[in-house]
Amino acid sequence: MKGKIELDRIKRLLVRGVNWVGDTILTYPTLEALRKKFSTSKISILIPDNLIDLWITSPYIDEIIPFRKKKGLNSFFEDLKVSYLLRKKRFDLALILPRSFHSAFQVFLAGIPIRLGYENGGRSFLLTHKIPRTKEILSSHRVYYYRKLIEPFGEIPDFSAIHLRLREEDRDWAKEMLKKLGVSKDRLLIGLNPGATYGWAKCWFPHRFGELSKRLSYKYNAIFLIFGKEEERRVAHEILQILGREGIDLTGKTNLLQLAALLEKCRILVSNDTGTMHVATAVGTPVIALFGSTNPVTTGPWGNTHVVIKKEVPCSPCLKRTCPTDHKCMKLITVDEVLKECEKY
Repeated sequence: MKGKIELDRIKRLLVRGVNWVGDTILTYPTLEALRKKFSTSKISILIPDNLIDLWITSPYIDEIIPFRKKKGLNSFFEDLKVSYLLRKKRFDLALILPRSFHSAFQVFLAGIPIRLGYENGGRSFLLTHKIPRTKEILSSHRVYYYRKLIEPFGEIPDFSAIHLRLREEDRDWAKEMLKKLGVSKDRLLIGLNPGATYGWAKCWFPHRFGELSKRLSYKYNAIFLIFGKEEERRVAHEILQILGREGIDLTGKTNLLQLAALLEKCRILVSNDTGTMHVATAVGTPVIALFGSTNPVTTGPWGNTHVVIKKEVPCSPCLKRTCPTDHKCMKLITVDEVLKECEKY
């Protein structure tokens, strides 16, 4: 690590944000601490443009700098364009939250004099201040993993909770959407997120989501909002074949703040380990989180109002996109078990 960082000389600070929805939510405490630490500095965040919604209401940053994720040679030209823009802004320090080579390369090209991030293989020469990725930090929750990066700035201010701020226009949109869908104000709303961007190894079975929903609907007269990406619509349709008219397919029909506003109206969300799960926690909605191939110790829902259901099998967490064996980690999670947890809310 090259020398002590003189905090009072940092007037313009760049944060290279993470690339995923869930991880974005889990970095909020880090940005909150930065804001407190650098209260008079300008803080900008560099992020993929699909994540803008998760930062436009943040009180912790002053500027969003979006870029478009591209592949191959086009990615290099995009980086050159971004680095040219960053150079003009004359940042004093960059905090790089992802551990990828690409994220450090973007900041290196910009010529920012202080570049702080996790040490990771071939990218170390791109950083001026390297934080070791120890076994201890790798086994901690991602909230602590990201906050570890700001330890060189001294004592880290505490935080109370993770909170995604919604605008009234987002809440109004959710209200109008439910009205158009014919959902009355007094109906119990339950959210479902049966997909997962990373891969199907993380997913509970659609027919079990359907059976769970059917039983809850019969007993509590609930309406189910099914969330997900457009490419997960097939899964939503499998659930609707069992659930019927008490389910509403919203896959691919919301932006991130609209998703958050609808989640805020749900009594609970039943979800695999997904970004939607973390968005729900950030708007105060309790989550029943179903874990199989991933580790809830590191990526579980943040807070004490949520329930994690996970079965201990020898191969879990495998962190694979697709299960190479019998998907036992998810097969062992029964409808009865999830129903029992849902009924506590």
